Amino acid sequence: MKNLSKGSLLLLSFTLCFFAQRVSAQVTFTSWVHPPSITLYAADTSAGITTSSSISADDIYSDTLAIGFSFNYFGVAYSKCLIGANGNICFDISKAAGYNDWVISTPLLSSLSTYNTICGPWCDMDIFYTGSNIGEVTYFSYGTAPNRLFAANFCHNSMYSCSGQYTTSQIILYESTNVIEMHIAHKDICTAWNGGYAIVGVHSDSATATAVTAPGRDYPATWTAANEAWRFTPSGSTYTVSSIPYANIPYYTVYWYDSATNVYLGSGDSIVLTPTAPTTYKAVAVNCIDTGTTGVDSAGTGYMYLLPITGTGIGPLTANQKLSIYPNPAYNELNIAADQLITDITITDLLGQTVINQQNNSRHAVININALPPGIYLVKVNGTMMRKFVKE
Repeated sequence: MKNLSKGSLLLLSFTLCFFAQRVSAQVTFTSWVHPPSITLYAADTSAGITTSSSISADDIYSDTLAIGFSFNYFGVAYSKCLIGANGNICFDISKAAGYNDWVISTPLLSSLSTYNTICGPWCDMDIFYTGSNIGEVTYFSYGTAPNRLFAANFCHNSMYSCSGQYTTSQIILYESTNVIEMHIAHKDICTAWNGGYAIVGVHSDSATATAVTAPGRDYPATWTAANEAWRFTPSGSTYTVSSIPYANIPYYTVYWYDSATNVYLGSGDSIVLTPTAPTTYKAVAVNCIDTGTTGVDSAGTGYMYLLPITGTGIGPLTANQKLSIYPNPAYNELNIAADQLITDITITDLLGQTVINQQNNSRHAVININALPPGIYLVKVNGTMMRKFVKE
């Protein structure tokens, strides 16, 4: 536990420890101070910290999500994707926040609704189904270039119309190799709806009309699974598929609270706080395991005692300083502008590693970010002011 002073980057003095399905994991927290606020970040070197998929209703796609790196799918490079409520990843971003079809009535190759889609497994799930299990759809990016991954997580998601039956799975995209893995911890058959059908496979766009499915995992088969996994490896213009040992990537969802009032403040890998009095905040990290009826384990909890940030911070920038970065997302160059002198610029990745440090002596700076891998980065100006941007 530490008191946070103005104008500094601090590693909080607690670590949340868990023993997940594969490895023990440690969630640590760092803070950026940018008067009058403090941003707390959660990170883990052996597991993912999730972000909500933004899916807020049954049978829809998420908003457009940054993968964090360039991923080649059936010969086309993508930097963005969608997650579907029914267990898939789609690269057609025109469907963002739109309808995610649940009807399975043909083999994957003949399906008109799954072009440019990874099915892992695709089946009719509904985390909002009244009277059934509570589910969750999240995602995370993890690792360092050129070996990063993007994972979509479906935690204990109810099968529509079948109370008590559910699916837990994870779809993983790997940087550089462009390998796809589907790890299925649990899948029931809901025979009362949609024939109980589910598909594991990959489907190209309509122009090439190619589909590859796992053996016995295409329409009209019905099947259950427990700790099952499949790997789809690029091979020319198609994929080969192989059965592999189940070994999902552990992940955690971090929930933030005011410890005294227990008021919920938000979830995700970061939160901005502006305490007006000495305040103790609570971070609760929960992972998805496949036991019981809730789909979550006993939570690990950490506490942070923060003091109000006063004064102007360090360097020429003041607390009321106007600071902007553009464009965002950025490609080759990042512009930084302020109404006071900018003297020092530091860019870090989400693990706190410095990737660019540049000196400056004006109110405007242009940073060459062409060499940075696609991903999410933090900009710190004059040691106090912080902004987040996406490199594509």
